[in-house]
Amino acid sequence: MCTIIAKKFTNIGWVGVKNRDRPAATRTELLRNQNNGLQRVTLMDETTRWTEGMNSHGVSILSSSLSPVTNGVTSGAAVHLSKDGLMIRDALAESSVDNAVSLLRNRGVGGCVMVFDADKLVLIEGKTGDGRRQVIREITDDQIARTNHGVWIPAAGYQPHASDLVLQMRRISSIARLEIANYILDTATNPNELMPLLAKKWVNNAQMTTLRTPTSTLDTRTTEQLMLNPRMNLILVRNINGVLEFNQQDANPIDSNILVGVVQI
Repeated sequence: MCTIIAKKFTNIGWVGVKNRDRPAATRTELLRNQNNGLQRVTLMDETTRWTEGMNSHGVSILSSSLSPVTNGVTSGAAVHLSKDGLMIRDALAESSVDNAVSLLRNRGVGGCVMVFDADKLVLIEGKTGDGRRQVIREITDDQIARTNHGVWIPAAGYQPHASDLVLQMRRISSIARLEIANYILDTATNPNELMPLLAKKWVNNAQMTTLRTPTSTLDTRTTEQLMLNPRMNLILVRNINGVLEFNQQDANPIDSNILVGVVQI
């Protein structure tokens, strides 16, 4: 239940930003690790283990669910651990976009998954369950956005004729947020504009804009923003409606190849 955008800027390359939406405030953690000389920084949901981030080769991954009813959602005492989160963690141990995409393709990742570095972005759109399939394309335009309904696979994600009124409203929200996200990409002239534009109140309906707040009928809210800039090896995180575990003093050790910052807007 998220909005993801990416734009390729002159002399900078691809920069990706995500508004992460959840049905409740969440606890997330920024983790840094290193193995065989490869550094990796990930933002991980402590409950569902959903994961996104960047490695020291510049390989970056953002995603938005196309099975948002069950993927990583807590229902009563039951917690659905994210299988895609594990795949993404493994893909972030790869040294190139192509290798990361190959791993995610072979393991059947679902949702809309942007895999990119400064020079190349590949979008995976994957439907799970009945009619499972994937469409994988390198983006040759200079911008791309996704929310929670399939574009290349129309049967994926929230559907327009769902019998459940709440799911109908979520489909409408997904379409509205995608339209706003594309407008933001058309408008932004530099990477620093992306997070503030995604945090702007574009319409009065709290569920139809990219920075979401709960309503009486839908409790989804934006919990974090995440920006990945591979050219600068930079990750920026803004906590909005959750708990972010992160020690700013220890975030960027001397031997770090990935810079991390917490944004206040």
